[in-house]
Amino acid sequence: MNQPGDHQADTIVALSTPRGYSGIGVVRLSGPAALEILRKIFRPAGEKKEPQHREALYGTVVDPETGETLDDGMALLLKAPASYTGEDTVELSLHGSPVVLDMVLRLLIRAGARAATRGEFTCRAFLAGKLDLIQAEAVIDLIEAAGPVGALEARSRLDRRLSDQVQQISDALKDALARIEVFIDFDEDEEDAAPDPLPALRDVLERMGRLCTEARTGRMRREGVRTAIVGKPNVGKSTLFNALMGVDRMIVTPIPGTTRDPVEETFILGGMSFVIIDTAGIRQAGDAIEEEGIRRTRERIDESDLVIAVFDGSLPLDDEDRSVIEACGEKTVVVLLNKADLVHAVEPEAPLFAGRTHLCRRVSAKTGAGMDELRETLQKMGEHKTVIADSDHGGSLNQRCLLLMEEARKPLETLLEDARCGPEPNLEIVSLEVRRSLAPLEEITGERVGEGILERIFERFCVGK
Repeated sequence: MNQPGDHQADTIVALSTPRGYSGIGVVRLSGPAALEILRKIFRPAGEKKEPQHREALYGTVVDPETGETLDDGMALLLKAPASYTGEDTVELSLHGSPVVLDMVLRLLIRAGARAATRGEFTCRAFLAGKLDLIQAEAVIDLIEAAGPVGALEARSRLDRRLSDQVQQISDALKDALARIEVFIDFDEDEEDAAPDPLPALRDVLERMGRLCTEARTGRMRREGVRTAIVGKPNVGKSTLFNALMGVDRMIVTPIPGTTRDPVEETFILGGMSFVIIDTAGIRQAGDAIEEEGIRRTRERIDESDLVIAVFDGSLPLDDEDRSVIEACGEKTVVVLLNKADLVHAVEPEAPLFAGRTHLCRRVSAKTGAGMDELRETLQKMGEHKTVIADSDHGGSLNQRCLLLMEEARKPLETLLEDARCGPEPNLEIVSLEVRRSLAPLEEITGERVGEGILERIFERFCVGK
């Protein structure tokens, strides 16, 4: 990626629609020479010589060296600063032929454009002040959304409400810092008492805490509810996995321990995305490979938002079943008594499940009995876990922003704890700690950010965005 200061030095070009056969393919140009390059290769069909701002004009793309027409289509011009990147931008909507589009891209590069790098259009939008980093990351999250709920969550961050919440926290700290430093600089001339920044810092810390708490819900909305299927060997975990996915994704055999390594797949229920994880059976390991599989199962349980604990309902419960429930810890657990098509040897009210689970039902992953009810239950639980109480919620912090917000909280937590346990803190120390808290906050929105961070963020993007 170019140096931030060089973002307006040249004009970039890329295909903005996916590669492959389609009705329309869009080629985007952005930079100071976008209109000049368009003039070289585009011939309007009517009397107009070129499109005006926010005007689409029909014409042909012609190789100026040979006079050969490559394609016909529409040229749309967006003049700076009223464009996505804040620069002059041209979009060519042509026939969606990969061959034709590649020919046009090569022609534009020959005419003076440079091939864009990953995320360079959005990076230019950030550098031009059209987006902050929260909004920029929301763009790629919207493109990569695993389901409708995740798409809406990303869309809400594009509307700046989350950015405004972070900015308000940052502004409150800056106001507190200003009052402190004015008093420090002029304390000999001040007759009034020293300012007490602690109430404002407590309020800021509370707001930070709410954003951090909401981040887990936001992660589930973006990436899906991580749901681990666990149980001892041969209770039907893989059969259940296949039944939920609607395909024979996992190998199913009567041999215990067939699944050695966790396998993940995603499916959508009612707009909510679920990441279903089939895990190795929990039991006394028979060999080193199986032992490693069981260790990974326990890791997946720790990382999960929801656990489906599967038991063979046709056999009495035993110590291995007890180990399964214990491994679930404090997670939200749905208990399934599988093999309902066979004899019922376990009752849903069994003492083993009392107080440790949220639901216990019979199913048959083999015949499909009870599967519709299970899907309905999962959908409701997913909606409950990802519900946003605040109707004006503007999205949630992603992992990068969450880590920075937690870093910003630490100096304030230390200050307030010291103030609670000891004498009134020295204002110069308070000033230093508030500055330490401000730095990561400014990195969240991009008010203070290095080139390396920008490269890591925009490397996630496709070339044309």
